[in-house]
Amino acid sequence: MRVLIVDDHPVTRDGLRTAFNLADEIEVVGEAASGEEAIQVVADTKPDIVFMDVRMPGMNGIQATRQIRENNPDTKIILFTIDESRASVAEAIQAGVSGYLLKDASVGELINAARQAMAGKAVIHPSLTQAFIEEVQLVDRPSSPEAPLSPREVEILQKIAYGATTKEVADQLGISFHTVKTHLERIFEKLGANDRAQAVAIAIRQGLVE
Repeated sequence: MRVLIVDDHPVTRDGLRTAFNLADEIEVVGEAASGEEAIQVVADTKPDIVFMDVRMPGMNGIQATRQIRENNPDTKIILFTIDESRASVAEAIQAGVSGYLLKDASVGELINAARQAMAGKAVIHPSLTQAFIEEVQLVDRPSSPEAPLSPREVEILQKIAYGATTKEVADQLGISFHTVKTHLERIFEKLGANDRAQAVAIAIRQGLVE
């Protein structure tokens, strides 16, 4: 796995690079100290995985994630942070991250998150998953029990929960981008959600996806 490390603290970058260099399955192809720099280095090196801090001067990790995912949809991004706020977790998932871990995660946990991302799955620290669900519970828009999701809608929402973009869902299912967007609009309406992040959290709470 080709990995890019993004953090504004040189000590953190050095530590991660040293640890990753000991893993046979990981090749560190670059480093960046800001969100803006990360966008350029991703364009230059085309990494499989970006490990990126959330809090950085200038463009933060979530803002950089949106730009990177738009320009390089195949690149998986795993955020690591000390920020456990509900809003940040929801915003990160909405941006299309493949992982959201706390900075006290072990190197083994980071490598496992990279493996899961390459397999099309998302890894979120349990305490952060709870924070995300709590964020959605603050929205006073109950779901509609009279309009359960269809099997296709559940399938699409599960892929979204794993961090897939609308285009990636379309490619994986062999349907058009417009069809996926239409399904998502119906999912939002049925679940009483404003966006992808809320729809995923509501579906997790109801046991529709995992």
